[in-house]
Amino acid sequence: MPGTLVSAGDITVCYLDRFGRRRELVVTEAAEVPFEELAPLDRPIPYPGRKSFVTNAWASATGQALACGSLRQQHCAMLLDRDPAVGLRSAGPMELCWSFQGRRHSLRPAFVASWAGRREVICVQPEELTDQWRHGQEVLAVAAAAACWQIRVQVPPEGVELDNLKLLYAARSPRWLTAGQDQVLSGQFTSPRTIRSGVRAAALPPLLGLDLAYHLIWTRRLRTDMSIPLTPSSTAWASAGEIA
Repeated sequence: MPGTLVSAGDITVCYLDRFGRRRELVVTEAAEVPFEELAPLDRPIPYPGRKSFVTNAWASATGQALACGSLRQQHCAMLLDRDPAVGLRSAGPMELCWSFQGRRHSLRPAFVASWAGRREVICVQPEELTDQWRHGQEVLAVAAAAACWQIRVQVPPEGVELDNLKLLYAARSPRWLTAGQDQVLSGQFTSPRTIRSGVRAAALPPLLGLDLAYHLIWTRRLRTDMSIPLTPSSTAWASAGEIA
């Protein structure tokens, strides 16, 4: 990488194996390590008086619980869970270590995930892009090239996008659905209409129908404009695959 004086042979990766034993490998030997299946290297530690900032983000697609050490990381975990291409994932299962200009440095990516058959290393972009962050990303790129990883930098959602994502995330689990209710409701949206009117046409109880509509939007079976606040008055329509 231009401007990076660190080679792949100078980078090590630390992780816990399946038996909880701490391991350290040169990154050139780490291509086959299934980081997305492994436990976090360490459990996140909250700031004093801010215990709620360490929270699990449940992955509805895999049943995994991801221990997130910040709200920014948790919000990015929500985005990951809505991506149908993301399979198994782990929060903080690895740490890259290297020396530069006589000092020891490290980088712990937020997640490692299986994405479309490839191993993806995911970092959460900080609020301030410092030289330390940029240098870490350069080193990660060297490591990824050596270990055949993909890299993704996630920017946490904000404002209306985050508010909408939280509503959908709360309705992500299909476990409470009665068989057939999803088909009945999605069938009311062959053309754009308000969520409230679709629930009424499906003869569903208002609150249950609203949760179900949000679940269908979460799974992308219904579409809506995510740039405006999501309410029962929002317009939704069926995805192409849902329209017979």
